[in-house]
Amino acid sequence: MTSHDTDGVRQDWDSQAGSWYEKRESLHAASRPIHDWLVRHLEPKRGQRVLEVAAGPGDTGFLAAQHLEDGRLVSTDLSPAMVEAARKLGAERGVRNAEYRVLDAQAMDFDDATFDGVICRWGFMLMPDPAAALRECRRVLKAGGRLAFAVFTGPEENPFASIPAKILIEGGHLPRPNGGWQPGILSLADRTRLQALLDGAGFTATHIEGVDMTWTFPNADEYWTFLVELTALGPRLRSLPDDVRHGVRNTIEQRVARFVRADGVMLPARCWCGVAS
Repeated sequence: MTSHDTDGVRQDWDSQAGSWYEKRESLHAASRPIHDWLVRHLEPKRGQRVLEVAAGPGDTGFLAAQHLEDGRLVSTDLSPAMVEAARKLGAERGVRNAEYRVLDAQAMDFDDATFDGVICRWGFMLMPDPAAALRECRRVLKAGGRLAFAVFTGPEENPFASIPAKILIEGGHLPRPNGGWQPGILSLADRTRLQALLDGAGFTATHIEGVDMTWTFPNADEYWTFLVELTALGPRLRSLPDDVRHGVRNTIEQRVARFVRADGVMLPARCWCGVAS
């Protein structure tokens, strides 16, 4: 991984941190099944130290922090703007047992065996080197400590991401998959590959299962805003010329029309949720 890779990822998420904070309630509601699974399987306990990597606005870690009491949550993200969003949200929610740090999960500056648990929702799939990040998670865990994580499964189960990605590829605005590693929303959909990464990082006990959720938007405009302002596709969509972006938007709306209901746009999603030690 080069510093250029890291700088680009940091800049992308810095540009979206404000939107993640503004949309925090709707994002939290949609993804609550994922949060709940992760916290339940992490099994945080009083007095423990828990690390959240790629925390974004920090809401998954804050749920774990409720169980730590006099323990400590360390909420981290590569993006300084995301760290500030988490700090602000933590203050709003009255979280008093958390600290906040800018951190590259692929090269952590923590000592070995520092944490009782590590939690990561939707982070590894977007990292330039997820294998390095998983090795680092294993290194900073104490003996018997747990990693709880979530990544998205395949395109059929996640049309919210696969439909716009396919349209961008068809238009030549995204590279076609070539078999090599490319960070992306669905890049860890292959369960075999995911298991191999965990094995390679030194985890010896793992459990992975599919967990469903639903992205709900009041209308197509809100779904488009979500894509542009809150997803990994956002920087590419924002970079398109106005006329091209307008055409892409129209095509996306046509293809998601089958998910429109009387009360809005209902887009199913599924994650691989896993726990490893």
